Amino acid sequence: MGSWGTANAAMSASTAVVIALLAGAQASAKECPPGQAANEQEGWEGLANNARQNADWYVVDHGAPEVSPMLGAVSAVYQDDGEYEGQYLVFIKQLNHPKYLFMVLRPRFDFCSNISSIDDGKPDLFEVIFANIDSRKF
Repeated sequence: MGSWGTANAAMSASTAVVIALLAGAQASAKECPPGQAANEQEGWEGLANNARQNADWYVVDHGAPEVSPMLGAVSAVYQDDGEYEGQYLVFIKQLNHPKYLFMVLRPRFDFCSNISSIDDGKPDLFEVIFANIDSRKF
């Protein structure tokens, strides 16, 4: 199964772990109206870079400096159920060699607010809640 097949299998396993991790408690927040989620607003790339930086600090602090979340693709997903029901989570995926990386971060700001007032240089905008390298949680 070449390296791409291995990465896809690892991604599927990680996705299953995240789905299981997110099953649980309830929250009362609602999904943002169209166009108002942080990732749909102008200036999102600054916050996405902040998420990558937080993820980078996490991997270094946890002994995995060989991976670089700074190169990862960033996406945000609203949680309909599970432990983070009613919240947005940010995913960072990197499928490049030599290591495959998948991380989940929780924003520490109102994801539906106007992001123009958020300082994207603050180091505490995101919290890493799940990290996986080559299908191993760390």
